[in-house]
Amino acid sequence: MRAASLLILFALSTPVHAQGLRARLAAAQDASVPRGTLTSIEYLLDAADRMERREFTEAATSWRQRASRYLRAVEEGRDPYPAADGEIVNRGYRSAISPTLQGYAVYLPPDYDPSQRYPLYIALHGGSSNGNLFLGVVLGNNMDWLTYNEHLFDDYVPRWRPNWIVVAPTGFGQVMWRWMGEQDVLDVLDDVERHYSVDENRIVLGGLSNGGVGAYALGARHAWRFSMVQAMAGAPSWLQYLGRTDPVERRVASAYSAMSLAENLRNTDFRYYHGREDGGVMKPTYVEEFTRHLRRHGIPARERWYDAGHDILYRVHLHGRVYGRIEDVRRNPEPAEARVVSGDYRAARQHWLEITRIPGYPSIGEVRGRIEGETLALDTENVSAFVVRAHDAPLGETAVLQVDGAEVYRGPAAHLGHRVHLVRGEEGWALGFPSDEGRIKKPGVSGPISDAYFGRMVHVYGTRNAEHTDALREAAERGARGWPLWAWHLNQEVVADSDVTEAQLRDAHVVLYGSAGDNALLQRVAGALPIQVEADAIVVGSERYEGANVGTRFVYPNPLAPHRYVIVQGGVTPAAVALGNKLPEFVGDYVVYDARSVRGRQGRVRFRNRMRASGFFDDHWRLPGSETSDEEGAGPDQGETAQTNEEVEPALPIPPAPPVPEAPRRFGVPRSDQAGAAIRRIWARVPTFINFRAEIPGATWRNDRRAMWSVRAQQECYDALAETEVPFRPRPEPSGIVPSPVEILGPVDGVWFRMTHEEQPLVMSCEMAARLPALIAVLKEHGVHGVEILSSYRDTPSTSFHTMGLALDLARFWTDDGWLSVLAHYEETPLQETCRGPAPRARRARTLRRMACDLARTRLLSSTLTPNYNAGHRNHFHIDARPNDPRIFVR
Repeated sequence: MRAASLLILFALSTPVHAQGLRARLAAAQDASVPRGTLTSIEYLLDAADRMERREFTEAATSWRQRASRYLRAVEEGRDPYPAADGEIVNRGYRSAISPTLQGYAVYLPPDYDPSQRYPLYIALHGGSSNGNLFLGVVLGNNMDWLTYNEHLFDDYVPRWRPNWIVVAPTGFGQVMWRWMGEQDVLDVLDDVERHYSVDENRIVLGGLSNGGVGAYALGARHAWRFSMVQAMAGAPSWLQYLGRTDPVERRVASAYSAMSLAENLRNTDFRYYHGREDGGVMKPTYVEEFTRHLRRHGIPARERWYDAGHDILYRVHLHGRVYGRIEDVRRNPEPAEARVVSGDYRAARQHWLEITRIPGYPSIGEVRGRIEGETLALDTENVSAFVVRAHDAPLGETAVLQVDGAEVYRGPAAHLGHRVHLVRGEEGWALGFPSDEGRIKKPGVSGPISDAYFGRMVHVYGTRNAEHTDALREAAERGARGWPLWAWHLNQEVVADSDVTEAQLRDAHVVLYGSAGDNALLQRVAGALPIQVEADAIVVGSERYEGANVGTRFVYPNPLAPHRYVIVQGGVTPAAVALGNKLPEFVGDYVVYDARSVRGRQGRVRFRNRMRASGFFDDHWRLPGSETSDEEGAGPDQGETAQTNEEVEPALPIPPAPPVPEAPRRFGVPRSDQAGAAIRRIWARVPTFINFRAEIPGATWRNDRRAMWSVRAQQECYDALAETEVPFRPRPEPSGIVPSPVEILGPVDGVWFRMTHEEQPLVMSCEMAARLPALIAVLKEHGVHGVEILSSYRDTPSTSFHTMGLALDLARFWTDDGWLSVLAHYEETPLQETCRGPAPRARRARTLRRMACDLARTRLLSSTLTPNYNAGHRNHFHIDARPNDPRIFVR
């Protein structure tokens, strides 16, 4: 019996069986089941193939077995999905965005009855997860998030079974629920409503971590669709999350920020949750700022705090009891008052109001409407056209419409029809439609570049220069896999310029890759475009941008199909074209870049990298300044050019950094000693490090020869630790670059240590451990009895002294008065030097500041970084010791 089972398992795992399943699926296309069922079975097979390529062999076998069972049901005339009640299963659908089928996980309540209507919970996953795994976690299968990547495709059995439909999209991976990620959520909602019996007035959106960011953003952008939103451990605003942004990035990100769209939340039960000890990138201070913002605007702030860190899912969900507590929360589909705030036509509707024209797009526009008796009073800000969906508004038999205090209609409500269009003209508001004459920014053709990622895109590479074709094809293939960071299952169409069809031009946005004369389609439309790609320059109006690596990326209505976009990714060389795939994500309508603009890894924002030019076309798709008529909305206030996109001068100067020291000519430790081998590897790596400290305003540099030190032989250092009674044991070499690695086993001079992640040992170089007694003496002067360490030795990133065991991140300090938390108690002072400015007012903040500065004064540390350094250090003090380096840095 066991042998027979093994043979069956082997057969189910072979490619031949996969081919057989696809043949059965092809034969079942005329079966009497919903088309979505066949698409979902096809998705199971596609996903199993991907799992097998990634060596998730057991999971691939299981998913094929499920596909086989479901096909058997289809062949018998049954739809297997509604029968899978009480289970977690996976479905698929066809997305316009990518030819690859997109999947989501779904749970049906036990004894699911399609004649009843069920509440729906949409769960947005966080980092390192997908829909399948996250739905398993949401329904009780808890696990360490560090092991997520091992269990992405496991079969999960729900540990609690609410009387809800619960779904978890994947959102194209880790694009954090923007653009195609947002569209995936809306498409999944449509697919679920198409195949299951959903109560449209009891739809809850929830998300954790990255999914919490998504819940804030989508919950505010589409608040009218949800009865409740549960945003957990996220950031309420992309502007908070991104940190330093330029004016173009701020305009794009504002449209995705709940902080900017808070007025949309008035008719939705919007709840948000956070851990007070969350030390990650989702800062508790962000949530506190959001609460203050809501209260200033008279919006209910339904916040809940936990004495916990980042993972608060089960606290919010009450280990499965939450569903019973929120099942009676219902959406009011016809509220007497509605407000819509939007900076994006993709999310410009709330209830019965919809904005259709925003001057200076993208910028924030608002319409507020309230019904009192027969009167519908409407007030607008930065809106030139909008729609009242009269069919969804609680109007009586007679209606009076007032816009900005002026009456525009009085008469029978039935005469208004289902959709009432209003437009602002020279004489004020009136019933009517906005003009579509000429090129104009409007829903569907509005920019910015990221707006194209809500639909089908075809990537077209040039073939007119044979020497460039391969490089341009590679650039197109890379772009087709996703310009946004961390996109999954995004494999858009790639074709040569000679193979583009009229149907593709009609039905898709096209992305054109090429240098001057390379791309036949680009040459065909170039005369109608506002930016030109020449052999030695990118030309933007009267400005020429020259250089060996200069390139551009811009979006524009396709002259051959004005209801679709053309995106040009061009450069003076194929290499410059390829650099466009490394642009940051929050860009406007156009950007001109060079190699310096995209140095390093691709980022969400440009940070310190300067673009040659960037900005927005005006409302008529003209370059800023190309027309001067205020009536047409042109002028420099409509976009940021190279002149307005310069760095803002910091309030404090950036002090000159001492030169990087040269590598020692001789090392005092032989190569045969472990420490000698490590120090040589360190100095082979260190000269390549970018000196980020040289770009920080308000920093303090010193060159002190007395602070220089050299790595000792391994046994010599071990003996020094033993002499100072530091409890340790030698550790195996973790990476070849840690001089004499050791693990600290207990308190040092009465002060204990613990790791924030307690399962991790406290490992560091012996040379850093040798500094602990002197550093502890400083901490004890401030009443410290214990230290929580966020990070000691780690293997990433390669440019960090953590990888050498020569750095520590100190997060909290235990004193007689309890914890001193860098995250909770340190007061940032970006407008003054860290150790020379006025002392903070709060006692704990003063203690932390003095502690950091006293540590720096020991001369035992090369760097002392506080939250003043940057947002990445907001929850800890970073200290490091750099061999053979006289420089001391404090910020």
